[in-house]
Amino acid sequence: MHTNTAIDKLSEAKDNYGIWKLRFFDLLQFTNKTGFIDGTLPKPDPSSPYYEPWKQCNAIVLHWLSNTVTDTLQNHVLQAETVHKAWEDLRRIFVPCIDFKIYELRQRLATLRQGGDSVAEYFGKLSKAWLELKAYDPVQECKCGGCDCESEKRATEAREKEQRYAFLMGLNKEFDYVKMKVMHKKIPPSVYQAYEMVVYSEAMMKWKMGGRI
Repeated sequence: MHTNTAIDKLSEAKDNYGIWKLRFFDLLQFTNKTGFIDGTLPKPDPSSPYYEPWKQCNAIVLHWLSNTVTDTLQNHVLQAETVHKAWEDLRRIFVPCIDFKIYELRQRLATLRQGGDSVAEYFGKLSKAWLELKAYDPVQECKCGGCDCESEKRATEAREKEQRYAFLMGLNKEFDYVKMKVMHKKIPPSVYQAYEMVVYSEAMMKWKMGGRI
């Protein structure tokens, strides 16, 4: 697994912890090793038959982790006995208070406006903040075990609705008409479908005005 080429290195200078966390977690899902970082695969007793396989996998994931951080952060990984410990140590460096980070991201989203940006530039800023928020405040998975409560589905739909509203509210006034079209759809469009509608409207405006909005 060539993690050093698949993911940008975590760096204090880049402030990229949220994106890095999501991408590294996604990479581990391919190898079914997410339990080593989220703590759901704790270290077995040395007498357990699972101890040696766990020890080997833990060392492998620690190696992958060390390859995705800068040299200055590698000591925090190499000194940790378990992947979970290294993962939490890095989290404390970049996000000492998760609730404050969630507040900070939600405040950014609440005040983000298109202004002089194109629709694509504005949507890109929103998407980056949404991706970071997903890292710290993900939609909770249903753990009922085969139930039909649909709690996860409803939570996902609520998050999607929240994103659609945020996108529309921050658009400039010239998009009021297309915003109303989006809001009056019988079947609410996804945020990406709403984005496509607004981008099309922007392109038509540019065409009518000879390339200027």
